[in-house]
Amino acid sequence: MDYENLFARTLIKPTEMPVGMAANTKYVFSVTYTDSGTLPYQGLSDALSEAMHREGRDLAMYPPPQGHEGMRELIAETLAENREVKTSPDSIFLSAGASGGIQCILDVFIEPGDIVLVEEFTYMGSLAMLLQRGAEVIHVPTDQDGMDTDVLEDIVRDLVFNGKRPKMIFTIPLYQNPMGMNLSLERRKRMLKVSQEYGIPILENESYADFQIDGDPLPPAMLGMDESQSVMYVSSYTKLLGCGLRLGYAVVPDVVRDTLAAIQFGGLPSHLAAMAVHGYLRSYRKQHVQATAVALGAKRDAMLEALREHFPPICTWNRPQGGMMIWVRLPEGADTGSVLDKAVEADVKYNPGSVFRADRGHSNYIRLTYSHNTPQEIREGIAILADVFNRQGLFES
Repeated sequence: MDYENLFARTLIKPTEMPVGMAANTKYVFSVTYTDSGTLPYQGLSDALSEAMHREGRDLAMYPPPQGHEGMRELIAETLAENREVKTSPDSIFLSAGASGGIQCILDVFIEPGDIVLVEEFTYMGSLAMLLQRGAEVIHVPTDQDGMDTDVLEDIVRDLVFNGKRPKMIFTIPLYQNPMGMNLSLERRKRMLKVSQEYGIPILENESYADFQIDGDPLPPAMLGMDESQSVMYVSSYTKLLGCGLRLGYAVVPDVVRDTLAAIQFGGLPSHLAAMAVHGYLRSYRKQHVQATAVALGAKRDAMLEALREHFPPICTWNRPQGGMMIWVRLPEGADTGSVLDKAVEADVKYNPGSVFRADRGHSNYIRLTYSHNTPQEIREGIAILADVFNRQGLFES
């Protein structure tokens, strides 16, 4: 059977990534895995057992169209308490991680040639989804306060003047992936103003909202600040409770929800997983978030200490107040993508900065994640990585 000639011509082509990113290594600084030391195996098991006694018969039927009702009620309560968002469970649908929610929304909105505005660097998974759908991705300059909304407005104004209205602003405003900063309150207000004035919806990804380590109180979600249904919102429990759970959610305006309903929300996550997560978070959410913050803080500090010890002063990096990653800038001309295989041979992997750009430029940056390895392993791995970079000439100005 010649299957290759039978494949759909519109089949989405995978985005090319450096081969080394898929390698198995001891020191994994390239993936935001759940912290295994705080993963609540027993708690989830107990919660699922209790849920099975209480609502196990529901598994004989298909779940509600938007997912587990109790889970959606809990999400609405949590958003009101922690992100200053007032929403109804009817506006929420569960998804296979945040990426599942993003994929559903992009399927509804994005066609080849549509313009999407993102931060100067943006999460490679979402970027791949945009590029696979033929979107024209425009990166907006970004600093320690997040996307530069003055420049954003200038770009939008020029595009609209030339008859090219952007389809969407995609942003990760908390512990931005990969750069690690938060969008300031003033810039959130400005982004909403631009969105409303020009009729461009915002897709707000707050997948790292549960991972504050220290610093000032977080600004509210733009979803809660919005009074004109300009914002669609996604988040996830996969980083908090286990990547294998694949449980996330989206909050969307009614008209978007109705359209998503027509395509069945792209397929729901496991109802069994939602039962377990709902039962566990109902009883232990605050304690678990606090424990995770402590564990991530120790790992972040170990990585920062190791970078100070082993990387030369010509390199710079941020000190994130939450999330799971550190953004490192090497000297101009350093090609971190070209030496990834050498690092993998030394049992370390990282993300070259170029995978977070549509143009695959800016290869003198790297993203280092600290959620997977222990503090001691982080120190060992950074020392090894520094040695690889030094031997390959990446520390030379």
